[in-house]
Amino acid sequence: MKQKISKILSYVKSMRPETWFIGGIPLFCMSIIASGFCFSFSIAIRTISLFFISIVFVLGATNMFNEVFDIEADKLNKPWRPLVSGKTSRKLSLYLSLLLFGLALVWSYYLNVALFFLTIIGVSLGIAYSLPKIRFKDNFFSSMLTLGIGYGFLIPICPWFLFSENDVLTGLLITLISFTWFFGTTNFKDFTDVVGDKIQGTRTLPITSGIRKTIKLMILLMAVIPSMILALYIYWNLFPSLCSLAFISFIATFLLLRKINSNYSPELAYAGYKITYLLYPSIFFFLTVGFWLGG
Repeated sequence: MKQKISKILSYVKSMRPETWFIGGIPLFCMSIIASGFCFSFSIAIRTISLFFISIVFVLGATNMFNEVFDIEADKLNKPWRPLVSGKTSRKLSLYLSLLLFGLALVWSYYLNVALFFLTIIGVSLGIAYSLPKIRFKDNFFSSMLTLGIGYGFLIPICPWFLFSENDVLTGLLITLISFTWFFGTTNFKDFTDVVGDKIQGTRTLPITSGIRKTIKLMILLMAVIPSMILALYIYWNLFPSLCSLAFISFIATFLLLRKINSNYSPELAYAGYKITYLLYPSIFFFLTVGFWLGG
């Protein structure tokens, strides 16, 4: 019995539940903003929960699918992962990931037509990210774009089709901010994977341009994004000082990158990558507080 439970948990671990948190917080916060802070709490929670399940399916499938095709690189980069360490089966992992992709499509279809089409995009990107001969992951730009669209655009924009279809423009302005942040910081995950990525033939930005130049580019993006937030608040006619709330996450990311750049080590870079798991959701938290105070 214990072995079966351990086996199941290994497959769940392959789905990387921590990424569900990264998707869940933006979904919840954007739902609050999109509804104008005026919705039936019980109905909203039920709707959000139902779509969160779809997000879990897509993210879980994408992570498991990626692990199947990253096995050679992971032997060097992440030997503790379930598939590499022999705790899961490559064949079953592939079948489970395809099943989850299918469940996500069926689930979203019964929720909302617009969400169904967004899920199709998410599933397509999730497969293309790792599938050999397409493998967006092998090129730094397509990799950054895929992750930026998936996490920074598709998930945050969904609530606007659930609660505020007449004001999707505001949602697009917010997702432009989150997309740019995710597009810029996704290279965090590549700093400690250079050895395995070279063997696999993955052309990440740290490999093609060097770690220092990559960090400088990320710093530049973190300096530019606050102007987008300012434009968003002006569009909504909110009090300018509220911008400082949303700036907190970007200032923190900027300072983190400066710290890594001045005293680089793989350990520090990996720690920075883990910190981004909190920084990204915090963007939506501070935006929600800002809109609430401004409203």
